[in-house]
Amino acid sequence: MKAISLTPRYSLFGLTLASGLLLLPFPASGQTGSTPQVTISVDARFRESRLPVLDLELQCNPGLPGKEERKLVSDEIFDWTAGTSPGKTSTCQLLARLPAGYSAAYFVDDQPQAVPSARGCQFRDMAIGDRRKCRLEITQDPVDLMVYLQWIGPSGEEEDVRVSLDCESGDYSGYRYVNAGKPDGWQIRDIDPEGILCNVSEEVRDNFRPDIIDCQGLWVLPGKGEECTLINTKIVKRIEMLNRYGIVVMIGLVLGIGLIAVRRFS
Repeated sequence: MKAISLTPRYSLFGLTLASGLLLLPFPASGQTGSTPQVTISVDARFRESRLPVLDLELQCNPGLPGKEERKLVSDEIFDWTAGTSPGKTSTCQLLARLPAGYSAAYFVDDQPQAVPSARGCQFRDMAIGDRRKCRLEITQDPVDLMVYLQWIGPSGEEEDVRVSLDCESGDYSGYRYVNAGKPDGWQIRDIDPEGILCNVSEEVRDNFRPDIIDCQGLWVLPGKGEECTLINTKIVKRIEMLNRYGIVVMIGLVLGIGLIAVRRFS
């Protein structure tokens, strides 16, 4: 009996190909080690309750790809690899893309060609197989809330007015004393990313009527301070026109007029 081949055969330009024996060198997608690499070990530290998402960026020149981005939702330590070319070196920079109101501090170990700067961890002359370390710490910047005071009424110096601050959250403390041309305020820290509501009040005295409406319902956000103005209207008290000698004279005049009137009608 004649044997039957179960391997399909195809004819192409006079050549017979057996599909079961055809192996082509296609590269495997995502194959580890398929591209020569450099590695940066990243240690990112931040308080997620004050910064929900941290955006990181790695740039390498030359590199494959030249720029990559990654989002973190909590503290994390991980390796970030970048492709490079055999026989060449790359300069890489890792930095955080921060919203307004936040700052980053960068640290590198005592490594050759490693430089921490305000613009991230920078690594020069990285060759295939090199590993570097970058630690970054993210903090929220304090914001200023300033209070101004305006007087309405007769000219004259007034005593400083004590003011207080009340916010639904955040870190601040103490009273402040303000006056016309003498503003003061607070630095507020630890602000919720969505903002906090604050009110400023003043100690009321009997020589003025306060208007604090401008200092109520202040919405404070990270990276955005606030200011307001208190308006105090002076109360003018009755001024005593006569001193004690004038009073004596006035009494004498009244008595004299009274005596004259009695004589006329008697």
